[in-house]
Amino acid sequence: MATVEKRGKGYRITVAAGIDLNGKQIRHRMVWTPDEKLTPRQVEKELNRQIVRFEEQVKSGAVALDGNIRFVDFAERYMEEYGNLNLKPTTLANYERNLTRINQAIGHIRLKDLSPMHIQAFYRNLQEQGVRQNITAIASPALTKWLAQHNMTQYALAKKSGITHQTVGNSMKGMPISLESAKKLCAATGEKIETMFTLNTNTTPLAPATIHAYHRTLSSILEKAVKWGYIPNNPAEKAELPSMAGHKARYLDEPDAKKMLQLLQNEPIQWRAPIIFDLLSGLRRAELLGLRWQDIDFSTGVVHVFQTSNYVSGKGVYVGTPKSEDSDRYLKVSRTALLILREYKEWQDKMKANVGDAWESPPEDDRIFTNAVGRPVFPTSLTQWMGKFIKRTGLPSSSVHSLRHTYASLLIAEGTPLVVVSGNLGHAQVSTTTDIYSHVIASAEAKAAEVMDKFSEDIHPKFTPKTKRRDTRKDAPIFILFLHCVANAVDNEGKICY
Repeated sequence: MATVEKRGKGYRITVAAGIDLNGKQIRHRMVWTPDEKLTPRQVEKELNRQIVRFEEQVKSGAVALDGNIRFVDFAERYMEEYGNLNLKPTTLANYERNLTRINQAIGHIRLKDLSPMHIQAFYRNLQEQGVRQNITAIASPALTKWLAQHNMTQYALAKKSGITHQTVGNSMKGMPISLESAKKLCAATGEKIETMFTLNTNTTPLAPATIHAYHRTLSSILEKAVKWGYIPNNPAEKAELPSMAGHKARYLDEPDAKKMLQLLQNEPIQWRAPIIFDLLSGLRRAELLGLRWQDIDFSTGVVHVFQTSNYVSGKGVYVGTPKSEDSDRYLKVSRTALLILREYKEWQDKMKANVGDAWESPPEDDRIFTNAVGRPVFPTSLTQWMGKFIKRTGLPSSSVHSLRHTYASLLIAEGTPLVVVSGNLGHAQVSTTTDIYSHVIASAEAKAAEVMDKFSEDIHPKFTPKTKRRDTRKDAPIFILFLHCVANAVDNEGKICY
């Protein structure tokens, strides 16, 4: 049985085609756009004919190889029949966001006509000045004034507007929020956006890493089109991407890392503990915030990393699985890392006692890093605090993720085997570790060579490298060169040396 949905000037026809091996319903779709010259009666008649024709194609199996479907329509099918069921919420949100721009560029092109050149042009466009579409909003004093006039808390405003309390709090602190969130706040307050916010547009080109993210979205969808039989090959595979050669992992060297640890001693335990523990464990931010007290074995110093804490707009903070199977791991941490956790536990127990039954962290998900009432820490909250701390202390530019890179770099510099570093980081392959930290490995190798030079100098001084003297013979007159050759050809006994 076919269903029809009006979409702009066209009609989307959906036909069910049974159940697949996984028990999921198979649906085929097409979009028919009538000629503008047709009368409403003619449109209705032709639409019914298109429905019958499409149902027959689905029944015969001919539609399975129909590459005439537009990319935008196939992408929608991909998201409905695969993405929504198989992708992690964060990945799904990224795909949905990326598809907005992808569909604007190539959505109108039919799959069979989509070429590497189309995709290449899209990637070039992403590198142009002014390509960014993100508009941020900074709250004016009018928002604070409105809350005071209406005797409303930030929590109440967040609930009324349908956005998170974290977003409202960020806005009240003068931090930029998305245009979408700003519109929701204005709808809740009944005020115009021009009154409550100042809008800013970012016009800088997209970074190579961002373009690679668009590529992953596009290539994944097209790869599924190949697998489902719509097209014979994936055109995204032949498109050239901007180089990532200049992109290196940011990390602190040993003196700056030690300085950070010292400076953190004067900071509140609520923020000091997760930052220090992350530096000493190398966890991803989501892995760090997903830790529970039952995941820590204080007797052995082993941490079980098996869940993550993520945030997606509209979904809030949720528990997810690690990045890969290898990311589910047991990690041995230092005594210092355990001590900072014990100190944090004392603070958390005091907070728990203060609020009593209002504590919101359930026993089955006894999260380590929470706020003062037991709510999971927002990932962005930790990032924002870290940014302010770095700026305030004058430390080299770094982020929460830089702590992970610092951890790995310190291990590599001290000669820790790469297979151990890779396992601690939760990488699926050692090659991933070597690719990310190639510059650190090169520095460690140079240091190792210096160690051996020092060793050979102590044991065998005659092998100590000496500075070469400049050969000036080429600048000397011919007779001086002759004398030089003769002198070198005679030994201590006056005999000619051959």
